[in-house]
Parts: sequence; structure tokens; C-alpha cells
Amino acid sequence: MNHVDASRDALVRAASELFTTRSFAEISIADIAAEAAVPSEVALRAFPSTHHIGTVVLDHERASMHAVQDRLASHDGSALDRLVLAFRLVGENLAGDVLVRAGVCLASGARHAFPGRRLDPFQTWLTFVDALLNAARVDGELRDDVDLTSAGWLVVASGMGTMDYCRTQGLWHDAPRLLEQAALGMVALLRAPAAEGRR
Repeated sequence: MNHVDASRDALVRAASELFTTRSFAEISIADIAAEAAVPSEVALRAFPSTHHIGTVVLDHERASMHAVQDRLASHDGSALDRLVLAFRLVGENLAGDVLVRAGVCLASGARHAFPGRRLDPFQTWLTFVDALLNAARVDGELRDDVDLTSAGWLVVASGMGTMDYCRTQGLWHDAPRLLEQAALGMVALLRAPAAEGRR
């Protein structure tokens, strides 16, 4: 890795640390340069604005979430089992990668700063969860009285709330366990007794 690449990597990592703890609007390239111990002029050559560096972070976070979807597609468990696994895998990404954490924070807290991107984490999650719940209904995994619209909303709210809890409490390291626990709790309320017996 050459000096320019090392500086870019240091800047992206430093920016990600800041994006998880401060409002995007209050962070400058000078702040990021200071955090990365990189001269401001070098930082400005690499990233002319915080928007540029935020875009790199968001691209990385999106790629990591696509990787989760790819892993789920190859998993042969039931739809509800895949739902729990999805929460666990997202938690692992959050725990292990500051760029993913920063991307999640930007997507939810700085949407206005990236008007060219469709940043709607709740709706993205809801679409994903709804598909799994519909598959679970077809496969007879859900209780008959489960309303899919309400269930999808509650599952996503549980996941988003857990991620927000990890952020505000500084518990990113515990995100895999906490997100899996949230998903298991929701699935326990939704799963039909007969489906529980088939597991």
C-alpha cells in the first residue's frame, strides 16, 4: 500500500469513527484530518468534502449488507431461521467494522446530505423482513392470527431500536448477541406451535 492509499484509508477510518459519535453536519474535513493525524491539505486532496468521504462509507456499508443477503440466500434454514440469522450477521458486521457502523449512522441521521441516494433504512429492512414473513406464512411457520403488516413493522422496529441502543450505549461489540436476541424474541411470538415442533 502506498502513502496516498494509507492516508485515504486512515481518513476513511477516522471519518467513520466521527460519524458514529457526532452529527454529520458538524464534522469538517479538518476534523477528520486531525483525527487521522493527516495534514489537512493531504485530506482535501483525497476527499474535497465530507460528502465525498461519506459516500465511500455508505458504499462500503451497502456492500456489506449485500454480502449478508448473499449468505442468507445460500442458507437452507426456514424463513424464520433466516430472519434470526440476518439479525445476527448484521450484528457481526456492526461489531467488526467501523465503516458499517458509520454507514448505518449516516443512512439514518444524514439522509438530507445525500439527496442522490435513496437512504431509507426502515423501508429497506421492512421490504426484506416482509419477504421472509410471507415465505414463513406460505411454509406454515407462522401462527394463523399473525398480521403480516403489523408483524413486519414490529420486527423492523425491534431491530432498528436495538441498533440505536447499541449506538447510544457504546455497545457495538455486543450487537451480534443483542440483535439475535431481539430477533429470537420476535420469532418466538410469531412462530406456530406446530412449526416449533418441526425444528
